[in-house]
Formats: sequence, C-alpha cells, structure tokens
Amino acid sequence: MSGHPEHTARSDDAAAYVLGALDGAEAAEFGAHVRSCPICAAEVARLSSAVAVLPLAVTQLSAPTSLRRRVLKEAASDARDGQRTRMRALRSWPRFAQAGLSGAFALAAGILIGALLLAAGRGPSTVIRATVASAAAWHATAEPVAELERYGNRGQLIVTRLPAAPAGKVYELWIERDGVAHATNVLFEPTSSGAAAVDVPGDLNGASAVLVTAERVGGAKVPTMAPLIDAPLAA
Repeated sequence: MSGHPEHTARSDDAAAYVLGALDGAEAAEFGAHVRSCPICAAEVARLSSAVAVLPLAVTQLSAPTSLRRRVLKEAASDARDGQRTRMRALRSWPRFAQAGLSGAFALAAGILIGALLLAAGRGPSTVIRATVASAAAWHATAEPVAELERYGNRGQLIVTRLPAAPAGKVYELWIERDGVAHATNVLFEPTSSGAAAVDVPGDLNGASAVLVTAERVGGAKVPTMAPLIDAPLAA
C-alpha cells in the first residue's frame, strides 16, 4: 500500500463508485484513480461481481405502488438539493460505524433489505402508524410522520420529515417487551430531505412496540428520554 499513497484516501469510495452513488465529477475522479491504483482496481472488480448478482438473489417482484412512489419522491428531493447525505446503520457492522455510510450507499442497502423483505413476505402484512412526539420535542414546526411496515416477524420503520438529531446526538432504535425497552444497537440519521428507512433487527413476535429516542453519539444501553417515536405492535 505504501507504493500507492492515494489509495488510503480513496479506498472508501470503491463501494459508492460501483453502486453509482458518486456524482459525475467524483465518479470521473475516482475512475481515473482506479486506472492508476491496482489495489482499488481489484476492489472495484470484486465489488462489481457481487453487485451484478444481487438482483438474482431474490425472486423478482413488482414493488408496491406506495413504495415506488416514496422512493422516487425521496430520490427526486435529494437530487434537487444536491447535497450528499449520510445514514449510519451500525447494528452489526462496526467498521461501517467507524467510517460512516454515504446516504446513497445506505439507500442502496435499504433497497436491498426491502427487496429481501418483499421476496420473503410479498409486501407488509401490517402497516402501523406510529405516535410521534409534539413539534416542540423535535425543535421543529411540524411533527415527523412515522410508520412501521411489518413483514411477518420482521419490520422496517419508515419516517419522513425527520429533523436531524440535536448536536452530539443520534437517533436510536429500541424494541419494547413487557414494558421494558431493549437496545437494538441500531443508530441512524435522516437524509437531507428528512427521510429514514430503518430495518428493525431480530424477531418482533412478542414485542409490544418499536421506539425511537435521541441519544448521545455511540448510543445508550437504556433510554434517557421518553420515546420520540412509538409504534405499538398488535398483541
């Protein structure tokens, strides 16, 4: 690696490059770097092979109209503001927690998770409208809108109009059982347009609610505040 001093600075862009998440100038710049860096060239080739077979990993299904509209709306919004967005999904990937994920890479991961859920359950079996805290609790003029899409014993929390977490804090996901909130180790941030699609880990059977709080960066073992989002689960 010492023979390629640019490699360390650019290696994290390989996945975003393969997924088409870099903008035009960034993609051209990284493409030129790949031509001069055999390490990054090998990584791009490896990731390209993996991405090529992703569509074959699940049964091909038509996405629900509501999901298709939501994805297209958020993509258009992000394209207009032109900002690069970030979302952290730290649950079981500590190296991503250290480096962070670009919003586009997280969106691609979210789409893949959604495809797997759709393949397994052919759309959500239940859509639960969550209760959210008042606008004052968010330091905003309006409350976010949150829904929990349940796919059997799995779920995904979809939030729109979600403001950025306060300085020094991040949103944390919890699963409530028997009146006790259990940490999932899932920390996340919204995109620049205020959207978040968060996979709920583990089995929701027997759970009473999915909750969200704002905790210090790195997360907490127990909630330090009343839930900002509370999605109750049917018994």
